Parts: sequence; structure tokens; C-alpha cells
Amino acid sequence: MLHRTLLACAFAALVTLAAASAPVGPAAPAAPEAASDYSGDPFPLDTCPVAGEKLGKDAVTVVLEGMKDTKLNGTQVKFCCAKCAEAFKADPAKYTSKMNEAIVKAAGEYPIKACIVMTDEVVDADAKIVVHHNRVYRLCCKKCVTRFERDPAKYVKEFEARVVEAQKPAYKATACPVSGKPLGDGAVDLVLKDRLVRVCCPGCVGPVKADPAAAFAKIDAAK
Repeated sequence: MLHRTLLACAFAALVTLAAASAPVGPAAPAAPEAASDYSGDPFPLDTCPVAGEKLGKDAVTVVLEGMKDTKLNGTQVKFCCAKCAEAFKADPAKYTSKMNEAIVKAAGEYPIKACIVMTDEVVDADAKIVVHHNRVYRLCCKKCVTRFERDPAKYVKEFEARVVEAQKPAYKATACPVSGKPLGDGAVDLVLKDRLVRVCCPGCVGPVKADPAAAFAKIDAAK
């Protein structure tokens, strides 16, 4: 019996030693970034901001982080390939202005009438335009642009509050566009692009951000 026990212990020790000395393979690749894990709006263009080519099923979705221009951090951008994503990250200044011009051109009607910095001022045809996290903001003057850029989070919150205030009274959908459940007291109000979207719970925010077009279609069907 003692002999068998000693053999078993020796075998276990050999197995442990082999496992410890075995060559370590390459680390498992990191999980891809969640499509909804970004600030502001989803990427609104159907072309690559580097190559100018149409985005297909193999498009690469990136949430920018660690950028020298910190204003870009948290922005979702889609590229036709990984090579274009790396080119953008290496020299974002080369592509950002043109990308933002296209975002402004693709934007719909501005959803509020007043400046979100100087809230008593109306934004008109002479408004100054800022693109932040894929969303277009119209401000009344250059001073307001400077203030916005100093603390964008503050004014993004103001913008979204005003959109909710303006659109909620006419919001017709009574069910969550993700779960289909009734919108109860725990409903969450969020703003995507220039629209209010109401979901039943925080867990449905991610799916809506991942596919806002589907949510918009369901909301419009309720009108």
C-alpha cells in the first residue's frame, strides 16, 4: 500500500512539474470592443474616413482611446479595414476635419432652438458648429465654442436634457424598442443623434446604441 502511495505522489509531482515547465502559448486575443461602448453618437457615415470606400460587412469598428487629441477619446469610428484604422490612429489630424465635414453634411435638422452655452441665445444660420463624439452642436458664437471645448460633458448633458424636454411630450411609443416591454416608472431616456429614445431599463441601452436604426423604426411605427 505504501509503495502504491509513493508511486501516486511521484506521478502527481511529475505532472505538476511538466505543466509548470510547458511553453506558454500566445495570450488569447482580447474581446472585441462592444459596439455600444462609446460616448456620444454612433458613427453616422457609410464610408471609411481614411480610404473613402463604402463600409461593408467586414468594416472595423473602433472606439478611440489614448489619443493625443483627447477630445477624440470615446468616439466610435468605422473603417473599411484594420490598416485604415491604424492609419487614422497614427495621424488623426489628417482625417478628422474631412470626417467632421461629412458628419455635419449628413446631420438632420437641429433638434433645439437655443444655444446650450448661452441658453438665452437663439442659434440661427450664423451659428458656430462643433462636432463632438459624432454629434453636431450649434452654438451662438465663438466664445461659446471655447466654453464648450473646456467642458464638453457639461454641455452634452444640457443638450440631451433639452432634447428630452422638447420631444418627450409628443413621444408616442409605449413599449421598449428592445424588449417590447411597457415603459414603466423605471424607463430610461437617452438621446441618439437628434432623437429621444425611451427604453424599459438600463440593460436595453447597449442594444439600442448598437443598432439605433432598428429602434428608430419601431418608435416611428408607433406614431
